[in-house]
Amino acid sequence: MKFKSRLSLKQRQAAAGYVFIFTLILGVLFVFIPSLAKTVQFSLNEITITGEGYMLSYKGIEYYAAALSEDANFIPLLRSSLTSLIVDMAVILVFSLFIASLLNQKFKGRVVARIIFFIPVILSTGAIVEADTSIMGFIENTAVDTGNTADLSEFMQFSELLTSLNFSDTLINIIVSAVSRIYDVVCASGIQIFILLAGLQEIPASLYEAASVEGCSGWESFWKITFPMISPQIAVAVIYTIVDACSQSSPLFSYMHEVAFNRNQFGLSTAMSIIYLFCLAIIISIVFFVLAKFIKSQSQNEGII
Repeated sequence: MKFKSRLSLKQRQAAAGYVFIFTLILGVLFVFIPSLAKTVQFSLNEITITGEGYMLSYKGIEYYAAALSEDANFIPLLRSSLTSLIVDMAVILVFSLFIASLLNQKFKGRVVARIIFFIPVILSTGAIVEADTSIMGFIENTAVDTGNTADLSEFMQFSELLTSLNFSDTLINIIVSAVSRIYDVVCASGIQIFILLAGLQEIPASLYEAASVEGCSGWESFWKITFPMISPQIAVAVIYTIVDACSQSSPLFSYMHEVAFNRNQFGLSTAMSIIYLFCLAIIISIVFFVLAKFIKSQSQNEGII
């Protein structure tokens, strides 16, 4: 006698998904949430280090007010950090989607090409990062010592070209910054490329064939099929990009470290970190809202999803 499950296929898939992320759920419940609660507690108290540990003296939102209105460096550093994060996120996602689309095509040497673009994932390991940083520092110092200004002149010419095409100053700064940091962009795009590639491989070829029969161009197929279908992978890539950016050193992190350990203002530094975390949550929420809105509109208009 065969056992017949009362769960639908979608419910069984959801259950399998929950089993797969069960350890992650445990980590969130027993590690992340308690740590976040402790961080919020520290931000609301003055922390005094003693021989037996630390003492807390309740201050309320005093440190939040100080970070937002009294500290002269925090707001400019926060604005600069968030702007850089948004620009980097957009550049990395566009680059990753472009490379993933190329790697999804059928051509000779596709496996080798995928291995090559997986190299940035290997380069992100600790020992290789240290060696890579040392080498890049040596190259930069050598370039400065020899007075090499070729790169600077090339970027100036590139900027002048964009200006002649009537690009806005903001867009020119974004493009020039992305081009000047192409090495960093490639190194930061390894995981995102394979996340998006996995999403592209799940799209049935029959959808593109039907769209071609209906007379859709490649551009229309991208916006009406590809982008809505891989939007969950795009959301995952966005979160990974933000988390990866937070693991890198930045002027804001250095300043918060200085406030905590050089000035012994641990409560103020913790309040700054909570504000930064809140801003990141807003950015992620906006991205998810935009993607969900786009998917809903496409599914209603086209009936693809």
